Order: sequence, then structure tokens, then C-alpha cells
Amino acid sequence: MPPAPAPAPIDINEWWLAAAAATSILAPAATVQAATQPGTQVGIASAVRPGVVTATNDRIVYIGNSVTFGERFKTDSTGVIHILFMDQSSMTLGPNSELVIDEFAFDPESRRGSIAVNLVKGALRVVGGFISKFNSPQGFSAARVQTATATIGIRGGISLIENDDNNISTAFLFGQQMEVLGLNGLLQTVTRPGFGINIGLDGIPGDPARVPPSFLNKLMQQFGAGGALPGDTPPTPPAPSEGLISTNGNPIGNNPDTTLAPDRTQQSTGEQNTETPKNALRTLLGSNPNPNQS
Repeated sequence: MPPAPAPAPIDINEWWLAAAAATSILAPAATVQAATQPGTQVGIASAVRPGVVTATNDRIVYIGNSVTFGERFKTDSTGVIHILFMDQSSMTLGPNSELVIDEFAFDPESRRGSIAVNLVKGALRVVGGFISKFNSPQGFSAARVQTATATIGIRGGISLIENDDNNISTAFLFGQQMEVLGLNGLLQTVTRPGFGINIGLDGIPGDPARVPPSFLNKLMQQFGAGGALPGDTPPTPPAPSEGLISTNGNPIGNNPDTTLAPDRTQQSTGEQNTETPKNALRTLLGSNPNPNQS
């Protein structure tokens, strides 16, 4: 009998739709407490482009596969993976990249916990979930991306991070703030979308500065944000059977609230605030017909 065909990849252009649809696959939040042992599930692969393997057990990753504590993901020149965690954090790992799930703990009652990943190399897009809304007992963000030369804290927003031979470049796109802690203990904070911090091999973070549009374009193209990925034949993503997960303080679980948190969408019917993650990115890239002036 011939082997069953591999599941088809999906287009990650609308990655938040894939993530929302995938929430029905996750275990109920009440069953997720803490992940302290390798092999404990912490999320799922909600979108995958061929070319992703786990160094943990050398398996090829497909959409819907479990993501476990301690797992190491590697992508080749074409691979992309989008990971949805139990606390609704999400991460997209670009091509020629490597990521390790170093830490994950989540208490659904308090919606607090900690999450830490190690970006060994390559590019990563992070969207903060419940955990990112709080600080750790040490005062740093409870959601962290670690590298050999710096630690990046995510506070309820969207950030891009690139590790190029331990030269770290970051961009804060949306949300509350992004923190960067250098090896020398210097902490820099970015609160303005479109700004970022670079860290050299000395582990000393520079001052916040406006991110060049070329850097944003390069990373977004790697993540497939410009359209269907070359070689993909994605099916139409299924509509979620239930309301989208809320991170705005309303109850979650088997009956999620029907709204996304303000920092995930920031959609308004009035004129006070029409900014969304998509519009914010268009503004930063200079493609918004009415960009806000800095």
C-alpha cells in the first residue's frame, strides 16, 4: 500500500486566520498548567511550509502537529512554520532559521505564566498572548526571545527579530512595548511602532532608532506576508467554528469570547482609532495611502 500523502501546506499570508481556526485543535485551557518536562505539549503547528524539521527527533513537521516543550525546530531555505501556543501567543519562524522552546508555563486561572524561546539563528515574528501581558517576578517581560547576545521581551504586541550570526536586529510593530536586555545588563525599551534596537557581538543594545523599510520588507517576505508562498497550493483556510479567542480579560476556554483583544486588532467603528496591525505595517512600509506622520 503506498504511503499516505503528506498534508498540504497552507498560505500563511493571513496567519492570524489560520491561528484562529487552529484554536479548536488545542486542548481546553483548563488542562494546561505548566510544561516542565520535555515532550509536554505547549502548542500546535498552525501553518507550515515544506522544509521544516525538528532536530529533537528528526521528524518532518506538518500542519496540526503538536509543539512540545524542549523541541528544536529547523527550517531550510524554503521552510516556514507558524506556532500557536496554549496562551494564544504565536510565533512565525522564517527560512534558514532555528528555534528552541526553552520554557513554557501557563495558569489559565490567572492567565499568567512564562514563555521563553531561543532564536539560535534566522528570523522570527512574535505576537504576544496572555503571558505577554505580565512581567516576570524579576520585572522583565514574562514572554522572552533569547539569543546569545541579548534577551528580547514582548509586551502584548508584535515584534520582528533577526539573528544574523549573533548580530541581532529587532523591530517593534504594534502593541504595548518591546524590551531589549543586553549582556551588560543595559535595558532598552521601545514603545513607538516602527522603531527597533540593534545588538552587536558585544551584547550592548543600541539606542532605539527607526527601522529601515527595507528590513521590514525583507523579513515580511520571508514570512510569506506578500502573498502565497512560491510552490504552495494552499486550500482556503476554514472559518473558525467559534468566536475568536479573546485576550482582553474576558473568559476563555470552550466558549471563547467573540472579540480579539484591542492590542491584537485595535479595530474601531469610530474615528478615534482606525489603526490595525495590517494598517500599522502598511504605514511603516510607506504603502498606506494616508500614513501617519511621526
